[in-house]
Amino acid sequence: MAAPRARTIMFGTMGIVLIAFLVLAFRPEPIAIDAGTVTRGPMQMTIADDGRTRVKELYVVSAPNAGRVLRLEPEVGDKVVAGETLLATMLPSGPAFLDERRQKEAEAAVEAAKAALELAKSDVARVEAEVDYAKSEIKRTEALVASDTASPAALDKARLAFRTASAQLETARSSVRVRQADLAVAEAALIGPDQVNENGSGVVEIRAPITGSVLTLVHESEGVVSIGTPLLELGNPEEIEIVADFLSHQAVQVKPGARVMIEGWGGETLEGHVRLVEPKGFTKYSALGIEEQRVNIIIDFDGLNGTDLGQLGHGFRVEPRIVLWEEDNILQVPTSALFRKGDGWAVFKIEDETAILVPLNVGKMNDTSAQILGGLAEGDVVVLHPSDNLEDDIAVRVRSQ
Repeated sequence: MAAPRARTIMFGTMGIVLIAFLVLAFRPEPIAIDAGTVTRGPMQMTIADDGRTRVKELYVVSAPNAGRVLRLEPEVGDKVVAGETLLATMLPSGPAFLDERRQKEAEAAVEAAKAALELAKSDVARVEAEVDYAKSEIKRTEALVASDTASPAALDKARLAFRTASAQLETARSSVRVRQADLAVAEAALIGPDQVNENGSGVVEIRAPITGSVLTLVHESEGVVSIGTPLLELGNPEEIEIVADFLSHQAVQVKPGARVMIEGWGGETLEGHVRLVEPKGFTKYSALGIEEQRVNIIIDFDGLNGTDLGQLGHGFRVEPRIVLWEEDNILQVPTSALFRKGDGWAVFKIEDETAILVPLNVGKMNDTSAQILGGLAEGDVVVLHPSDNLEDDIAVRVRSQ
């Protein structure tokens, strides 16, 4: 009886070992995963885009009149003082050169004007002679009237002749002045470009309207300019702001006074705040040719002066990050652990090396973290980047870090 019992025990043991071997051999291998932890701490929601700095008050100095501007002496970066620093000097633009036909015409006009002037002068001489004759005639008539040889009517007639001759003399002298003016006009037509500004008349000096620095030389070299031509730009590089264009659906979430972190300018992160969200948007095409509606947001630096900004000046690129929402004590999970489950969100929580599907109530979300309103507790371990092979209640193992 002992032998059959021993065989039974032996075969039973072998069967158990075989079954255990088969279970171990065909048991699914735990899926290797990355793990993250549910934590509690500060959380922010921000939007970021490229921006550029600009001087708050930019002054464009333009030519006050048409003329020839001399080469500008100031250089970019030079300091200027309001009302003192000479920025530019302008001269009246000279007349154009005359071709041969116009030159002959102008010379002929001068000769004609001279002849007319001589004619007017000779007429003055003639009328002066008539005036002298009228004067002597009055004296003779007065003597004849005194001796009762002539009647008083003859004296009146002599006096009338004198007044008429005097009026004609004034007319003749006026004609001389007109002919002199005509001659001056005709001679002016012969003035060439090399004959103007010899006495410095008509020179206009343009001085700095503000105290600041020269930012741009728009028209540095000497040349003829029309009225209103920009010559240079002035501003105070220590008083700068940031203008950044954001997508319109982002801009509507921004409120004036929102905190801004200014990065990507070559130094440590600076602080600022939103001063203005412009009320008008504009169309802009992205690098891929996509039409976008964008809105400019104006940002001021906080508590800085020119020395704190270092080399940051007008037209520099920056990366402003505007804070839309932030809290100090938020239960949060990495967004890489989230995946869609129906209309909501879910994660795989790791318990005893097993992935457990857990639906979540999610609040705010940024690029790295999501606010947890329900479903997880601080310290819970979740699967990061869950693959399609993961299922509820499946064995997992955390990869070594």
